[in-house]
Amino acid sequence: MLTVIRLFYRLASGAFRERLYADREEWHFIAVRGVFGIPLLAATILFVLDLPLAPWSFVALPGLARWTGASAALGAVLLIAAVHRTLGGNFSPTIRLRRHHQLITTGPYRLVRHPMYAAYLLLFAGAFLLSSNWVIGAGGAGVILTLMTVRLAREEAHLEERFGPAWLTYRDATGAFLPRLGSPAGRLHRAAAGEGR
Repeated sequence: MLTVIRLFYRLASGAFRERLYADREEWHFIAVRGVFGIPLLAATILFVLDLPLAPWSFVALPGLARWTGASAALGAVLLIAAVHRTLGGNFSPTIRLRRHHQLITTGPYRLVRHPMYAAYLLLFAGAFLLSSNWVIGAGGAGVILTLMTVRLAREEAHLEERFGPAWLTYRDATGAFLPRLGSPAGRLHRAAAGEGR
């Protein structure tokens, strides 16, 4: 499901016409993603093909944990689909901002600034529980936590540079990955009025 969703929105947004990594992506960031991403890909292929080549990578988890993982992964994929639908042509797999880029504050972005990252963290946690494979869990967590730490500060700096006060108001009213307590609309209103800082 995830592959179909990602391919559809990459095609729809024109992301396939862009370079794989933006000019602003630093080499060490790309390298760290590879360090986690390559084992993740290998472990996933071994798991899907049911090849018993790495029995040491499996941990014993109860059936309830695996069902919880399946539910979490499905919920994450549905959230990723909602995020892509909300982003539309603004979607980019890199930190590149397009000429027509808009500041999105609707849909899942009404509650948090980075719902895609939060959804992927949930997806990889669910994949670990579902597969009972710690390499899948650690590789997925490593990839997304790299994005949530190393890339995030630069991404938010670009958004502030492009959207200025509108971004600052939105940033002050929303949590990065989890919703803040209280009404999102009320926080945005208070922040826009200068009361939320």
